[in-house]
Amino acid sequence: MTIVAEVAGDGVAEQVKCTGGEHPTNAQGVTLCHKCATILSEDLKHAAFLWGDIQTSCARLDVGAASVGSSGYKEAQLAVNLDALDKAQTLRVVLGGWAAHLPQLHPTGDPMRLALWLITQMNDIRRQDWAGDFKQELRDAINGCRRATDRAGELVFAGMCPTDVDGVECGRAVFTRPGRVTAHCPACKSAWDVSEWRGRALDYAGVHEGTPAELSRMLSDPVTGEALPQARIRQWVRRGKLTPIGENADGKPVYQVRKVRNLWGRMKASPFGNPAAKKRVLLAA
Repeated sequence: MTIVAEVAGDGVAEQVKCTGGEHPTNAQGVTLCHKCATILSEDLKHAAFLWGDIQTSCARLDVGAASVGSSGYKEAQLAVNLDALDKAQTLRVVLGGWAAHLPQLHPTGDPMRLALWLITQMNDIRRQDWAGDFKQELRDAINGCRRATDRAGELVFAGMCPTDVDGVECGRAVFTRPGRVTAHCPACKSAWDVSEWRGRALDYAGVHEGTPAELSRMLSDPVTGEALPQARIRQWVRRGKLTPIGENADGKPVYQVRKVRNLWGRMKASPFGNPAAKKRVLLAA
């Protein structure tokens, strides 16, 4: 731990430098400041969430078998994903290794339970000289697991992160994969319920704009899987139903989110624009 001496008038005040970064802890008897401790707690929540995903990737349940050439035969694959297995083991070792430095008895055998238990020990962790090392190693392990569990498939817009960070809203645009009910902000690491968060985020984004690709990600629902393809938006443009309200920094035309939402809502309500609704009308007739 580094002691930073500051001269205040005729006296000398000593501040303990935060082990999580180049700043003081701003508290007596701790080595990890409140902000860094909050980030560590959020990373531990994320680690618990990621454990199920990384186990799925280890067992290769998240990908189909690959085809070789044009013969249609399937390539023989290992029963496990070795990269994901390695990243999972790293996460397990990081959690278990640092937990062993605490005097309290801790859960063993289940990294998800261990990660959640470590959150409850944050007051003690903040007083350890190794707290900053734990914070950094956990972040590196999480990033490794995230890369190992990333699967093909288009991301959909989940919302603008509303987390309060030092009195300022994070505001980072967050994307997630279809079918997931939870989204994680890559900036502040907060986790949010996608359905509730996304509803509020779209209300906020209603007066904003985007390209067809951006609008498709914003309006496609990650939970229900309901998607608004880019091609549909461009079709509305060609038919004169949608006009650009300006251009972005790359010179591409952008369209108002609220107008696109309204068009999509009317299309889904119409039996002519919605195949499912059209089928119901035919059955009723």
